Amino acid sequence: MKINFTKYNATGNDFVVIDNRNLAFDANDKSRWAKLCSLKTGIGADGVLLLEKSDKADFKMRYINADGGEVEMCGNGARAITAFAHETLESKKDLYKFETMNGIYECAIDAVYGYRLKMTELYDMDKINLHDLDQSMNAKKSLYMNTGVPHAVFEIEKILEYPVFANGKAVRYDARFPKGSNANFFEVISPKHIRIRTYERGVENETLSCGTGATATALAAAAFYNWNDEVVLETLGGKLAVKFSEDLKDIYLCGQAEKIFTGSVF
Repeated sequence: MKINFTKYNATGNDFVVIDNRNLAFDANDKSRWAKLCSLKTGIGADGVLLLEKSDKADFKMRYINADGGEVEMCGNGARAITAFAHETLESKKDLYKFETMNGIYECAIDAVYGYRLKMTELYDMDKINLHDLDQSMNAKKSLYMNTGVPHAVFEIEKILEYPVFANGKAVRYDARFPKGSNANFFEVISPKHIRIRTYERGVENETLSCGTGATATALAAAAFYNWNDEVVLETLGGKLAVKFSEDLKDIYLCGQAEKIFTGSVF
């Protein structure tokens, strides 16, 4: 079956985005999506985004990782699919509401950052103790939380030289995470300004950027250093910002999403 798609980039996270409002494609077809994400046998991407109809919001987002498995949420993907929706849907808005496996999210078009995504999920902060991993990770501090998907955050030194793949994989498959965890490593550049690298569960490798990971890492760094309002993050794929209120009731992931090309595959 022919698949029409649009390729998007969101700070280095790349996505195959498909209009699936007619439900022509089965989100559970793992082999199809894994092949599509493969650089050698498909298009090549960190994941697939399916835009579908919703009776609760402007649209529904289904996110499928590069391994073909559907997961709850993707922050960078949410910005990408909002850009796609703004181009594709008949009704053009400055603020879109969309449904995910976890609930309803909002993403606004932002004159400064490109897109501003309200992160509605933050829970299990410090629920899983990571401190016994600090020595093996060569970490100063660590913190676990869930920002839509699980994230382990470690503050380290010399991040550009750090073995993200090896240590990230060890964290991802650690027995304390029954469903696995993403692993984030950061160092402080200056107050409220950090550099981050992430090993993503499902991609099973380091990616150039991870939106939910950036959110978790910014909040962890803010907790470690008593920062407020905003943390700017340098990812390998570009710059992100996380804005947050003092009570963490309002959290926003801010960054660009760019259309790369359109095409079709069979």
